[in-house]
Amino acid sequence: MPEEIELPNEADPRRFYELDSLRGVAALTVVFHHFARICPERLTHLLIRTPLRLLIAGHQAVILFFLLSGFVLTLPYKKKNSLSYGLFLLKRVCRIYLPYLGALALAILCDLSFPGHGLSNNYWINYTWSQPVTARLTLQHILFLGNYNWFQLNPAFWSLVYEMRISLIFPFIAVAVLRLRSIWLILCAVALSLAFFPAALLFSNVLHLSSLDAAINTTRTVHYAAFFIIGSLLAKHLHTVNRWYARLKPVHAAILALVALALYGFSEASSLVQRLSIPEDLFDWPVAAGAVMLIILAMNSRPFHKFLTSRTIHYLGERSYSLYLIHGTILFSLIHTLMGRVRLDVLFLLYLAITLSVTEIFYRFIEHPAMLFGRRLTANRKALPQPTPLPVASVPLA
Repeated sequence: MPEEIELPNEADPRRFYELDSLRGVAALTVVFHHFARICPERLTHLLIRTPLRLLIAGHQAVILFFLLSGFVLTLPYKKKNSLSYGLFLLKRVCRIYLPYLGALALAILCDLSFPGHGLSNNYWINYTWSQPVTARLTLQHILFLGNYNWFQLNPAFWSLVYEMRISLIFPFIAVAVLRLRSIWLILCAVALSLAFFPAALLFSNVLHLSSLDAAINTTRTVHYAAFFIIGSLLAKHLHTVNRWYARLKPVHAAILALVALALYGFSEASSLVQRLSIPEDLFDWPVAAGAVMLIILAMNSRPFHKFLTSRTIHYLGERSYSLYLIHGTILFSLIHTLMGRVRLDVLFLLYLAITLSVTEIFYRFIEHPAMLFGRRLTANRKALPQPTPLPVASVPLA
């Protein structure tokens, strides 16, 4: 039997403010995560082996971002019989790429302000601002082309490469999700995730994939695309999932929350897991499972929903992308000016204060205007004759 796609009410286009806030909380954990990389080992040892680990769950936050992107980008297509690839891409470029260019310019400017590029005793610091800025590196960052050091100018830029790559094909993912049976899509997502490493081995000498690491960085795109698919599936079955949660008893909802946090924060943390000879990317799957549960809880758990829709947390959520884009540049500016000269706690407070201040400026003058520009462009183009759109079936194929 084909499954019914549950279409939302056209007259009630709900915006999930709680998911904006969830993204903001996740972005803040990335901010903490990167600062933890410069902390003494005894402190990081305490953080990663206690529930405080959730405060520095940086990579987990990126998996959550990918799931949220798949979820949010699918919702408009549930209400339409067709979609315009051009309009989607134009709006996505304005939403993601233009603010990225602003953050890239800021990172280059700050990097050039420090003439020395000496190596540090901290291996993580050596990934960023350890080499001179060149025209080639700058062009590669602008065009997302070639296998370059994605971390050299800003440690957060690596995920945007995957975000933009997957955005190029996301309308086709949405078509597949809305037309095909969910079981096949889940199997497809798992297959994509499992296939990326063998594909890297196969294509490591093809074209620009001059090394195994370069091939892995390229083929890992299909691994992360799997989480866009899972997020899209959650949007497809949103009403069913919400009705399922509404039937849970309070004790079961509490257990779900604990399991969500455990999977999200600690999937790869145990010594047993670390001894298993399993590619580390596969541990993204239990993280994704926990993240899906957190998304469900954000929409349905009254205490969690109340927390996420509070004024302070929602403020952070609105500026989450700006926070994600610029915090690394602020951190490395402080590393090159104050690290070793002030106490670590003072450095942390300065890092937070300056990051939040610059985030506000960046949001007001870069990110928000870019969003408005994208809306104006797409609104104007909707009034013009459009090419034949991609069809979105209202009933998935068997």
